[in-house]
Amino acid sequence: MCWRIKTSLLPTRMSFIQLPDDILINVLSFLSPPEILLLRKTCKQLQALTLERTIWSNVYRNSGYFLPPGPTASQTINELERVLLHAYRWDPLWADLAHLQKRNPRPLKSDPSHVRNLVLYQGKYLAVGVLDALILYDLHTGNEIFRHDIPTIPVWLCPQNHPKGGDANCYIPFASTLLAIDDGPAFELRICEIDTLGNATIHALTDIRLNRGSVVGVGYDFFVTSHGLDNISLLHIPSQNRYILNAKTPIRDLTNVIFLPGHVVLILTEYENRVGKKYFELYRLPDFLVMKTGSCLSPTHRETISMHFTEASLFSSDTSLDGRGTVWLVILAGIQLWPLRINLQPDGSMAFYKPEYDAYRFTEPLAVHAYDFHFTVTSTTNGLQGRGISKYATPKLSWLKYDVCWGRNGNVTITMSALENDILPDFLMYDFDAYRGLFCGTSYSETISVLDLVS
Repeated sequence: MCWRIKTSLLPTRMSFIQLPDDILINVLSFLSPPEILLLRKTCKQLQALTLERTIWSNVYRNSGYFLPPGPTASQTINELERVLLHAYRWDPLWADLAHLQKRNPRPLKSDPSHVRNLVLYQGKYLAVGVLDALILYDLHTGNEIFRHDIPTIPVWLCPQNHPKGGDANCYIPFASTLLAIDDGPAFELRICEIDTLGNATIHALTDIRLNRGSVVGVGYDFFVTSHGLDNISLLHIPSQNRYILNAKTPIRDLTNVIFLPGHVVLILTEYENRVGKKYFELYRLPDFLVMKTGSCLSPTHRETISMHFTEASLFSSDTSLDGRGTVWLVILAGIQLWPLRINLQPDGSMAFYKPEYDAYRFTEPLAVHAYDFHFTVTSTTNGLQGRGISKYATPKLSWLKYDVCWGRNGNVTITMSALENDILPDFLMYDFDAYRGLFCGTSYSETISVLDLVS
């Protein structure tokens, strides 16, 4: 017996573009930026789909690239495409900087002299502090878009870890010279606030006096500075509410200020017989709408540890509002970067865990050490990742790069590599945007060079 099968009952083969749009969008969201742009050229339907903001927003979240927090509402589709294509090229270069090519600097329409401070922001702006002004440049055009003249020679205060992306405003503090007083010159605080559109505002804080050696920190719209022997101020910049941090440790030297969500960590240093002793104090950031200006704040946690390091930055924090949780820092000792875990205890103490560090016994300052450490952290699909860069003299200026991530054992792992001397210029002063591969600095000639290490 012979059976005939009615062909109309057989399943038909569906082409890719016949899939519903929501499924197509989901599929395209896991492609690389170049693959999406190739599909755009195939047909009108895919051309229209690849212009959907949803796709590029999803790629931003799914890609695993080292990107600033986002995507933000202010980013257009074209901006998202450009950022992702740039990251697609930048990530492999960062993994092996030996493949970097010599880059021509981006030109600026003016060439300021006596440069004392450089801050990259958003990949769009460069703030330059000189002897008599603060100047803001648009990096895309090279034009000067803001200038604030300073009648007296300023002291440029250089907090680490300026925000390079996301919606956070950038704050640039500097001190204006006042008349000399009995114990030396006094300085009055000024803060330049730059928003994501490049608008700049100068805040004059007339009631805050600083010394030439004041240590400062900026984060989450707050500013910390030490002035005098026993006075540490916390300023909420938008409201200009000022609070006094009532340090329980007799003030030695405030050497590090580290902001984390909802809190700030002060690290004070004392040396006894060349052995470094570090005092850690954790403060909760106040609600400026509730807590009156002038209030004194006491630390929720404090602890002392004997160790030597020169710089410290935040890698991870899961602290709650009541001050419980774990904080991971990265600390620079010698030329190496080390992880430091801090467990916040219910009784207000801190428990320190220093994987691998103790074996090296860095209890004294070392003859060779890295400096000018810049560190950036982002959250990717592979978890938190950090990128850092620093200088060291051997005796010629050299560069070190650091990669930080979570290890399989739940600890933070760090890899370090030295860069060839001719890969990066011999900058005396520099800033580095790890999100975008932007590198700017000044050499002995004081000419500003802005390098895009990708294109």
